[in-house]
Amino acid sequence: MTADGFTMSDAPDDAAEKKRRPRRAESVAALLDEVDLWRSPDGIAHASLPHSSHREHVRVNGKSFREWLALRFYQDHGAGLSGTAIAEGVALAEARALGSGHVRRPWRRVALGDDGAIFLDLGGGDPRGERRAVKIEAGGWSIVSPGKVPVAFLRAADALPLPEPERDGAAWGDLRAFVNVREDDELALVWAWLVAALRPFAEGGAYPVAVLHGEQGSGKSLASRALQGLVDPSTLTGRALPREERDLFVSAGNRHLVAFDNLSSIGEGFADCLCRIATGGGFSARALHTDADESILAALRPLLLNGIPSTLLSRPDLADRALSIELRRIETRRGEAEMLAEYAAKRPALLGLVCDGLSSALRNLDRVTIEGEGVRMLDALRWAEAAAEGLGIEPGRIAEAWQANRNASDRALVEGDDLARELVALLDRQCLEKCREPGACAPGADGRATKCCGLGRAEWKGSPSELHALLTERVPERVARGPQWPRNAAGLGVRIRRLAPALRAVHRIHENHGKGGADAARFIHLRRG
Repeated sequence: MTADGFTMSDAPDDAAEKKRRPRRAESVAALLDEVDLWRSPDGIAHASLPHSSHREHVRVNGKSFREWLALRFYQDHGAGLSGTAIAEGVALAEARALGSGHVRRPWRRVALGDDGAIFLDLGGGDPRGERRAVKIEAGGWSIVSPGKVPVAFLRAADALPLPEPERDGAAWGDLRAFVNVREDDELALVWAWLVAALRPFAEGGAYPVAVLHGEQGSGKSLASRALQGLVDPSTLTGRALPREERDLFVSAGNRHLVAFDNLSSIGEGFADCLCRIATGGGFSARALHTDADESILAALRPLLLNGIPSTLLSRPDLADRALSIELRRIETRRGEAEMLAEYAAKRPALLGLVCDGLSSALRNLDRVTIEGEGVRMLDALRWAEAAAEGLGIEPGRIAEAWQANRNASDRALVEGDDLARELVALLDRQCLEKCREPGACAPGADGRATKCCGLGRAEWKGSPSELHALLTERVPERVARGPQWPRNAAGLGVRIRRLAPALRAVHRIHENHGKGGADAARFIHLRRG
């Protein structure tokens, strides 16, 4: 009995009189019932969050999902969630997503529908913003309302919106006002890259790398911004290469277009990474805070680079995937604000022309054939040539300009590479020494054959060590000690294999390597023919 004469059993039972308040964990779990949870084919948990007439698609283990969870809890309960509670909600959402059996593919900016149509996301910026898209089919294109977009688009924090495209408002030559190329063929290649960059792949595929170069004052940065604004606009313009290769793949995984500005050099490791991103590849490293787990980052993305051509295209693998676009110096300058205003006014019509090109590519792809042997990035070239009708570019112009561009890049690569020049000189000397018709091959001042009868044995065969020693003793010491010259026979073999496509295209030099003879010794065989 208490002092008031009541026993404990007579006291009011607040728990019985009031509705039992749910625990915070139960409230968070109830919020997840509003969300469609699913996983990507690579096992990453995603959530489709309700918003107005459509759903926003985000990664569960990301900032946008955490913000949504905290905001929804506040709206229902007028209280905030602690970091621990949010982490528990994320863990529960991940478990539900991975266990749901619901698998979807997330896309960035451009997607491929189940019926083969291309969807282009017009949204950007605020992840809770509008989600309209352009549906592009062989018969044309149309704007799709947010609630009827059938694919799951993810959006980077730096993404900006694309304008609603306009029909019949631009010709392909109008782009020259913002990309200051000299020839029509180069402008055609810019359009080829644009339509190739907006081609989605269900699996496999490759994107050509656009390399804009020119002297100071040729408008490289402005041209890059203009092209980026038609593919995947972003607040991050004028970006430099990250410091680590891992960060490069992280960046590629979060946006459709990977663009870098004003590059003065590209290291060998970064060049290899850019090649893997352009043709589909990955990066693996030990997962953070683990001893045995591996973190794998994969991406297939179009690339847009600008800078000094001799440094950007000095890597054979990267040059092999690149379209080299030279910009001419701007003679009559205008204010940047004026040019940006003109671009903003013309951009919807230019995007409409891009959509026309994509529709044409879907319609004509099966009918396009490309003549010529050894055409690199053939699938991208066929797609661009199939888009020519919709762009208003005459048939065959893109294919002709593409192959001429590749040939010019091969010549520039061979002429600018010390090892390539020495390999050509070696076979020139072999032809002069072993010509079957004395006097038919004329040596030039540098000892190379300026004309060849074609009957000599322009070939060399020996061990990698012999070739390395032979070439190294003929180059100046500054070259032999330079960073690009192979340090040993093994490095020589790697460099020759990388130079092989350019040497074959420009000088008809074929390379073969392997083991042979009684002692199964390694050999390198070079021949012209």
